[in-house]
Amino acid sequence: MAVELDFLTTDPEEMELANRYWAMNEYGEFLMPLKDLVPFKEIKQPAQLTKFVRTLCLAYDLNDICKCGKPHRANGRSNVSRSQRQSHHPCEACLQRQLLEKQEREAAERAELEAKLAPHIEWMKSRTLVYRELADDSVLVLRALHASVGSRLWKGRFTHEDCSDLSPYASGGFVNRLYREGVLGDDPEAAWQGTYYQSEGEVRIRLEYAKLFLPPDFEFGSGEEAFSLLIDREFTDSEALSTLWLDYACDDVTRYLMDQCELHNQLVEPVAFVKIQDTIRHGLRTYSVSQLWFIVWKVVRDAAALSRRSYYSQERATATIATKIRKQLELADQTGELRDTWSRPQPHIVGTLGMVFNELFGIDERSSGESVLYMFAQMGRQQEGNSDIHELAAAFMRDTMDKDTPLQALEAFAELIRSGLTTEGALVEAVQRNPELFAN
Repeated sequence: MAVELDFLTTDPEEMELANRYWAMNEYGEFLMPLKDLVPFKEIKQPAQLTKFVRTLCLAYDLNDICKCGKPHRANGRSNVSRSQRQSHHPCEACLQRQLLEKQEREAAERAELEAKLAPHIEWMKSRTLVYRELADDSVLVLRALHASVGSRLWKGRFTHEDCSDLSPYASGGFVNRLYREGVLGDDPEAAWQGTYYQSEGEVRIRLEYAKLFLPPDFEFGSGEEAFSLLIDREFTDSEALSTLWLDYACDDVTRYLMDQCELHNQLVEPVAFVKIQDTIRHGLRTYSVSQLWFIVWKVVRDAAALSRRSYYSQERATATIATKIRKQLELADQTGELRDTWSRPQPHIVGTLGMVFNELFGIDERSSGESVLYMFAQMGRQQEGNSDIHELAAAFMRDTMDKDTPLQALEAFAELIRSGLTTEGALVEAVQRNPELFAN
């Protein structure tokens, strides 16, 4: 017999049944057909017999040897090998040992990870921001986040999934930007297992699963009152605003692109995807999101038609999309004509960030990129002018106080204002007409 039995019963009849069930000849063939072993007590069917025999003994296949030298268990006749072989699979004892070693290793890794995360957790609990010093683009995204997750932004915790309506296509990129800039914090204690892991001795985080939050303001703490500092905000950083809008608008066009590609069974490869986004972003410096939708609709439809030709594969046809978009933009530049009546599809959301742009600046999918970027540039220039007049006013007051002539200087300034001059013009004229009132 090529099977060794470890009996779980002391009943002679049951032991005899098990021996007959497992009996084999020198060629590895079973001596007794199952139909000849029944009936046995209450067992009438051969299918019931195998299950019953497993309760009588543990069978070990002497032809199936583990690397440790011990035979594998056989649960039935079909599991028994007819010839000697070295198994690549561990036996039950080895499997249990490996499982225990794995559990001990994972426990040690968890303990090490928790030890490394401990200072990070404490730092996150004590972190504060100065809301008034946050960059303009960060404030806009935070306002959009508030529209998505409400008070959980500071009072609870949220994940990428909770704010998937922030933008039409890839909201995670905007959230990750805030985290990398230190505007958002993460809470390891609230995160799911596997969110944090070690790689090359460093703790890594899977941001798409992280539990995120807005740290409190240094002075006002957390809550609606503190967050109002971001609501009552004057935006002046033209470069940051322009970059954020281009990111959002590109995301809006990309959503439409991917919907059209799915509709026409076009699969965009990663390399081509990057090139397409670069081309779209360039076009948005001049044209509106709606106009880019029209171009995307046209070129994806053309690529789909091309893919049906015998001499073109679908991959080759899809690879032409970036070039076709570029060509359409060049034609629009030359002719000055590009359809701008394309409407947003029903399931294609604006996103809370798009709503913030519309609320604050009146920007929507029909706003041309040229006009949007010009508006942001003008906001930056206005702030520069405001800085100049603030410095001029400060010098006006400082010099008259040093000269002990503030009353006379203010009277001269008021007279010039009444004559119709602007504030800046009146300050300059007052100094030029009355040099004796100001310190040398």
